[in-house]
Amino acid sequence: MNFLKKLFTGDRALASYKKGIRFYNNKDFVKAIEQFEIVLSKRSNKDDMEHNLSKFYCSQAYRNIGIVFFAKGKNEKALHNFQQALSYNPNHTDLNYFIGICLNNIGKFEEAVESFNNLQKIDPSNIPNKLKLAVIFHNLGMWDNAEKINRSILLKKPNYADVHFHLGLSLLSQGKSEQAIRSFKRALKINPNYIDARLKLSIAQANVGLFDASFENLDRILALHPDYADVNYLYGALKGEVKEYKTAIRFLKTAVKQNPKYKTAHIKLVLFYCIQGQLGLAEEQIVKVCNHFPDDMQLDKVKKIIENLLSEKTDDFSAKIPREVEKIFGEEQLLEELANEFYTHLDIMPNFSEIIALFTNSKYVQEDDSISEIIIPLVQEQIEKHPDYPDLYNSLGSQLLTIQNMEEAKAAFEKAVELNPQYVAARIDLMKTLHKMEEYENAYEQGKLLLALNLPYPDVYYTISEILYFMGSYDDAISNCEKVLELSPEFEKASELLMKIKKDIK
Repeated sequence: MNFLKKLFTGDRALASYKKGIRFYNNKDFVKAIEQFEIVLSKRSNKDDMEHNLSKFYCSQAYRNIGIVFFAKGKNEKALHNFQQALSYNPNHTDLNYFIGICLNNIGKFEEAVESFNNLQKIDPSNIPNKLKLAVIFHNLGMWDNAEKINRSILLKKPNYADVHFHLGLSLLSQGKSEQAIRSFKRALKINPNYIDARLKLSIAQANVGLFDASFENLDRILALHPDYADVNYLYGALKGEVKEYKTAIRFLKTAVKQNPKYKTAHIKLVLFYCIQGQLGLAEEQIVKVCNHFPDDMQLDKVKKIIENLLSEKTDDFSAKIPREVEKIFGEEQLLEELANEFYTHLDIMPNFSEIIALFTNSKYVQEDDSISEIIIPLVQEQIEKHPDYPDLYNSLGSQLLTIQNMEEAKAAFEKAVELNPQYVAARIDLMKTLHKMEEYENAYEQGKLLLALNLPYPDVYYTISEILYFMGSYDDAISNCEKVLELSPEFEKASELLMKIKKDIK
């Protein structure tokens, strides 16, 4: 009986395993997990092949679900799935990186620090780990720690715009406004299209009274993104700060038109209408915002105050504005309110280059050779939300290359370097793509820009050598091959190409 029971149990487990693999290959990871967990519940022999493979694929399926939630910003669900994945495959230590990010984003900062400290012990020189740890220290209010980490990164990577940006945040949080402004400017020098850096720079400038410079930066943002409601709000609020109320009202009206539920912008409009003595317009505005937020007792209180003032039928509205209205709406000064922007919880955004690196980890790549089918729609969805993030376009390009869609990959890389001309990785990817497409002249144009940077990357010089070879520029091709071998004497393909070029010359 025991033999028969074991035999039938084994057959059922094998059938569940096969079903699980079928669901996994069809990207139905939830159903795959159900089947693999059936196997794991029935098998007691830990050396059994189906048992061990079910653990592996169960981990991969949980990981894949976690990545989807992570990319969509659903951090709690992503965290649960990553932790499940790690429980089935403790060797998949890369998952700790994303677990740390999720913990930060849901406000569990101490646990997030622990995750990243563990990763630092494994790889002390890993810059993305350090940068995320600095963000978490910022969220804990340990701004001096965040500053030290960012400065240590910049010693090795002085052209890392994100680090200059985060250094600026930590400096401003410590009240080092002038230093913060310099950091934001350095970020913008590296990447002039860094919208967040320009926005924070404008806030920092306003904080120290440099309103003209602040408005100039806001103008530059609005020239590219006129529908950016937050920038229109900020512009209007700052114009109110310098008592240019008519201009302030114009920008605030634009903000609430772009985002009808923009509560803070509505409130500023009501306040400025009151200051201008335009209580009729103030009443219209307060009615609109009360309709959006019917349970807000403060708004309802202000609505009644304005209605009472209007019922008095006097033309001298401005003199009748009670201190009570200003106290309700304007108790916190705008510049204090803006300063608080730098103390608040910073989320760590999904970085698709890092997500892709996780998926293409050499230990697992053969198990997920069609993972681009999952990644590409997620990246495209994020591009719709964040059309100015060069990393997204570079990530999209790399996945389009995986499925051999060269033309679209080229367009994605071109967009990435257009948004950030200093984005070296994207320019390298663009050059290599043009090389594969046999567009050698265009590829070499990118190569010349990279050569000017004197990069320590042998593969870049090798690619440029091949491009020059196909263009017939043998002397330059030889020079670049020699550079490859100088950096990496064991680079066999470079030695072979060098021999081939010299043979062709003869």
